[in-house]
Amino acid sequence: MSQWLAVALALLSAVCLAVGTQQQSSAVADVAQGRLGLRNVPELLRRPRWLLGLGLLGAGTGLNVTALGLATVTVVQPIGVVALVITTLLHARHRRLRINRRTWTAIGLCTAGGAVFVTCAVAATDPAQGVSQWAEHTVVVMLVVLTCVLGVSAAMFGRILGGTFYVVGAGILYGFVAVLVRMTLIRIQGSAGTPLDDVNWLAVGSALVAAVLGGWFVQTAFAAGPPDLVIAGLTVIDPMVGVLLGLLVLGEAAPGFSVPVGMLMAGAGGVAIVGVAVLSQHHPEVLERRAELARQDRAQQVPGSSAQCPAASEGPARGRAAHHRPAHDRPGRHA
Repeated sequence: MSQWLAVALALLSAVCLAVGTQQQSSAVADVAQGRLGLRNVPELLRRPRWLLGLGLLGAGTGLNVTALGLATVTVVQPIGVVALVITTLLHARHRRLRINRRTWTAIGLCTAGGAVFVTCAVAATDPAQGVSQWAEHTVVVMLVVLTCVLGVSAAMFGRILGGTFYVVGAGILYGFVAVLVRMTLIRIQGSAGTPLDDVNWLAVGSALVAAVLGGWFVQTAFAAGPPDLVIAGLTVIDPMVGVLLGLLVLGEAAPGFSVPVGMLMAGAGGVAIVGVAVLSQHHPEVLERRAELARQDRAQQVPGSSAQCPAASEGPARGRAAHHRPAHDRPGRHA
């Protein structure tokens, strides 16, 4: 029963995360103009939309932590795919985009794959499994190494790294954070003395640093693309990392976990991944961006033609502004 309560809390968390993501994404897009920097942070802190999004993200995180105290990482993390559906609908309404048929198909694949995965995970995992010191130390060491590698890469090559790097990096970091949160809650619940006697503070500190870095990666990705594509990547990478660590390192597999169940879970995960791939190719803003690039290419092929490129005829300043304007700030309609 506790696992299904965790599912309900995780669903509420997904709603908070989706709405918070939409609010923060629109605020970041207005401020960053294609790329987020530390100089943009003070302005973001003065934006009510960004602060509202931060509050919703905090509430969603709290609900998710509570769910992780009741169920396994394998059950809780994949439910985040619901946030993809909500974010897509909110973003389309905000930007006046018509969701095309292939986008609906992608959303259906993500949702169906996530639902099957969660149903199998509830029956095939045991939330009462303890955590060994070896498992905890292994996860902490892996996370410290990953945090250093990703942080240094962003600091040294941030100007040339695309949004995909930040989405993948955030998804990996959040997957590890979810596992460490689960392990910390298990230690608190199983403590023989006061609740904090058995807490591994190195694990807590590592999780906090990774969460902050992951949050910055997400904000940077918001500046480079629509929020639903960012959420699509996170809702696949985060649970995949969490599930792999939960099954392989934490030993969350129950006696009911078998090869057929594992194959079904793998297939459901594959369906969700295909849904994300379809969404990344056929999202209305992706199609709009391709059409704009095609128009620019055609304009460049006509020497001396200013009519082919309206930005060029409006002066250098406006031309540069139009060229650098984020794609998700340009409303459009696609069948």
